[in-house]
Amino acid sequence: MNTLSIRKQKILCLLVARYIETAEPVSSADIVADYGEEISSATIRAELAALEKMGYLVQPHVSAGRIPTAKAYKLFVETIPTEGAPLPQVADLKAYLDEKMDNMADVIRSTAQVLSDTTNYTSVIVVKNVGNVRVRDIKLVDIGGDKALVIIITDSGILKDCIIDLPPNMGDSYLRTSSDLLNRMFADLTVDEIRAKMTSVESEIQAYKDILDQIIASLEQFDNGDTRVFVEGTSKLLDYPEYTDEVDNMRGVLSLLEHKEALMDMVTDSDLEFSFRIGKEDGIEHGSFVSATYRVSGNREVHAGVIGPERMDYKKVVSVLQYLEMTIKSILDDKETK
Repeated sequence: MNTLSIRKQKILCLLVARYIETAEPVSSADIVADYGEEISSATIRAELAALEKMGYLVQPHVSAGRIPTAKAYKLFVETIPTEGAPLPQVADLKAYLDEKMDNMADVIRSTAQVLSDTTNYTSVIVVKNVGNVRVRDIKLVDIGGDKALVIIITDSGILKDCIIDLPPNMGDSYLRTSSDLLNRMFADLTVDEIRAKMTSVESEIQAYKDILDQIIASLEQFDNGDTRVFVEGTSKLLDYPEYTDEVDNMRGVLSLLEHKEALMDMVTDSDLEFSFRIGKEDGIEHGSFVSATYRVSGNREVHAGVIGPERMDYKKVVSVLQYLEMTIKSILDDKETK
């Protein structure tokens, strides 16, 4: 529970903000300059000493300024508004993403890349309940050579460029009948429901079972389980002295990124709109992780977050994550109405 006086909170937040920007220990003179109203250096020094005793600050060298601890960062993130205007540098994000996306996988992959590029941290995107993707329409297009292009329209967009083999010497009527049958069987069903239905194929559709099996396989490829994890921008850890100067610090974060199941559990264990994990006590030694939970296209959950040093630009990250939620929902809504 935060029991700091208003002045101590202000001083602490000013110090954290300056350290995030400079990565240099912050002096009492720096705080006086940033305070915004008349205050003496002696008062600032006394408050900094008190904050250090309370565990919010450390002084790496006797003659140096102070730097925040994980405890200070945790208090700092409580001051960040969870609603606000998006940053100017992500204002064209929707246009950028909209050009690149035809399906849910593209949405997530592009979002992970943009999240990493925009924040300059390593991004993590986890999608749950992928098996609940609902099929809207299936189209078969003859491309010759006893092959057909399958276009599967779902409530998340379009899965295209799926090519299947056809039985030899089948004409247009076979494709038309197959397409009608597929839509009659699968329209408005989820991937999970289609799987269940295929376990008891009726005799009347045995002639089309080969096509059905191939389409189910393509849906399985798209699905690949009920959860998918995307990580982008791992090399961005090298942009921060916390890791380049202390290789062991970076190894700890890399180890977390390499263990996808542990990473997935960490990302998805909170139902909060925003979740902050900072420091060793939160399972990220020498680092921090900020994530957001979105619900799009029904009950599908998307968890987006970034991993970086404790000295993360939390305000920027929160703003970008807020804007991503609006953008993802807008893009998917647009595609569903087309």
